[in-house]
Amino acid sequence: MKPTRKIIIAFVTVIVILTLYVVSLVILPKKINEVLIDVSKGESAHSIAEKLYEKNVIRSKRVFYLYVKFTDMDKILSFGKYHFSGKLSIPDVVNILKLGKVILRKVTVPEGLTIKKTARVLSQYGFVDHNKFIAICNDSLFAKKLTGFSVSSLEGFLYPETYHFPYEVSEQYIIKTLVQEFFSQTQDFDFVPNNVLDFYETLVLASIVEREARFRDEQPTIASVYLNRIKYNYKLQADPTVAYVLEQQGKIRKKIFYRDLNIDSPYNTYKNLGLPPTPICSPAVSAIQAVLEPAETDYFFFFANGNGRHEFNQTYQQHINQQNSINK
Repeated sequence: MKPTRKIIIAFVTVIVILTLYVVSLVILPKKINEVLIDVSKGESAHSIAEKLYEKNVIRSKRVFYLYVKFTDMDKILSFGKYHFSGKLSIPDVVNILKLGKVILRKVTVPEGLTIKKTARVLSQYGFVDHNKFIAICNDSLFAKKLTGFSVSSLEGFLYPETYHFPYEVSEQYIIKTLVQEFFSQTQDFDFVPNNVLDFYETLVLASIVEREARFRDEQPTIASVYLNRIKYNYKLQADPTVAYVLEQQGKIRKKIFYRDLNIDSPYNTYKNLGLPPTPICSPAVSAIQAVLEPAETDYFFFFANGNGRHEFNQTYQQHINQQNSINK
């Protein structure tokens, strides 16, 4: 065989292989974890390809760009928010982008909710299956995957905020979004400023502060009380931890009775020293900051004065005397 012919055959072989490879990149579906992508008005096909590639929606941004240019689809790609999930080929992705923006629904997750109460809010608006959401949040392997910590559940990590989700989004995607928002909100915090509490302990105490304080300006003072108690090895005696036990037992009530203080549970801070084993709710960033930057006080006691605020005292006797004075 002449050298020239060998070169031609080799060249043709390379072209065929490259063609098959490119075709495979176009037509073979890619498994996509759920993702939302925002395409701005007037955004170029190059920029859209870059976003899709960064979010692992496509295997090759160059092949995507060539496909939309060759098929003349680059002129009809619409702006908006798009939801991608499942197994999608490049034509599938382009078809989604042709259809226009995804309809999003708004939902607000308030501060201080437990996993169960968060599930109730989201299920009421039709975003999740109540029981499935709770089960996923209590999956320790899933929790570790999202947080990087060996925690038993995602209690405390479902950040309270207003969110916008498409209709077909899954429980996993919503949970992942809430956890990502938690880390986004706290990424600049120094979680061990005085080496008193580690990251998770800070979150646990912040959840108690969140449940105790109706007004944010009281959070640093309430945090100081609990930190003083921890420092001097006093029991926290925090009513919200008892309320958390009751909620887990399906008992929801506004007032904690004296008999409740004897509940046998590691979350009962009237019976156990130190912090409960996990957060008791998802705190807002203000409660976390209050624990990291508490007020400087010598308070060890406080009680609600009936107006949503609290009275703070140094000694137990002052605490009792002031309570009796207000209750007269």
